[in-house]
Amino acid sequence: MRTSEFDSSSDEEEVCEEHLTPFQISWLPLSIVDCSLFLGICPLPGCKFKDIRRNLLRDVGELQNQGVQDVFVFCTRGELHKYRVPSLLETYRQQGLVVHHLPFPDGGTPELQQCCQILEGLQANLHNNRKTVIHCCLSAASAVRLHDSQQSHRDPERAQRGWGHSDSQAIQLPA
Repeated sequence: MRTSEFDSSSDEEEVCEEHLTPFQISWLPLSIVDCSLFLGICPLPGCKFKDIRRNLLRDVGELQNQGVQDVFVFCTRGELHKYRVPSLLETYRQQGLVVHHLPFPDGGTPELQQCCQILEGLQANLHNNRKTVIHCCLSAASAVRLHDSQQSHRDPERAQRGWGHSDSQAIQLPA
């Protein structure tokens, strides 16, 4: 039996709790830029795509439980519909989160001007000690998991500690 990428079942369909895909925020240390804060990267809250089934309000509640104040969303409106969370931005606002919607297609890269907007927004948030999360659609969180799994093979002790407990040293970037 062939399954399509898009599940056309009702958006209102409730998924049993044991069938929900776990929602996890990876907290990346920003010590490399002389900042003591962390930047969160997470998968798309409420996403229903292929074998992924999340609950939007539950996932947003988890963001709130972890003290998130701002969310940078890089998904286009079309992608939000594709992943069956067309009301994501409105839900964030209703729940008191500040939304920075700077969309570009998943797997693509933003134009230079948009990169500057994103970086300026993140810099302002960090300067103001705002707990911030970013997410695209599926690829950002996948990239973090891939990087984390690669680090696990290189340093199993670090993998057990996780991202939030890194003992990483500052890296000198070329001028």
